[in-house]
Amino acid sequence: MDKKDLRKKQIKLLAEYAKSAKKDEEDQLLLEQLMGSDLIKNSRSIGVTASLPSEVDTSRLIARLWDQGKDVYLARANNDHEHTQDFVYYTYMTKLKKSRFGVKEVDDATAPINNELDLIVVPGLAFALDSHQRLNFGGGYYDRFLAKHPASQTVALVNSKMSFQTAVWPVEKTDVPVQTIILPDQILRG
Repeated sequence: MDKKDLRKKQIKLLAEYAKSAKKDEEDQLLLEQLMGSDLIKNSRSIGVTASLPSEVDTSRLIARLWDQGKDVYLARANNDHEHTQDFVYYTYMTKLKKSRFGVKEVDDATAPINNELDLIVVPGLAFALDSHQRLNFGGGYYDRFLAKHPASQTVALVNSKMSFQTAVWPVEKTDVPVQTIILPDQILRG
């Protein structure tokens, strides 16, 4: 299946799933798995994307990270032709604005940027459990970022509708797999 068709299919499927109690239940299980992992215990600076309703909810994750005194950085797409992004310091006092993609981002041009994070929670539409490859919305922002900043550990929170045993989409040489996949009932390390 090509990426474009699978993206459309996954966006529709995840939008429907977002209306279910099962998604909320899985989001909570994923949060507990991540918060109980060494990934969080061993990380001080953590990059996250503000989730869309169809994605695994990151708002509770962010609140829990703040409660633990972690430094949280929110992804922000840059207005350039290279499709780059930065991670911008985020506190409960920070003003946010919606990006052109509908994602909330830090609305402060002077906020500190940290692209050398201990851990990055990588979003996606579909994840291959065997290879840790991911399918996202198609802009390539995360793949470019991860290729440029390979020192950060990466993790993905993957619910049952995002999980594929193997990639059913074409994997390109520029696609960067995530190191760890967290499922509601297990953690898979790459």
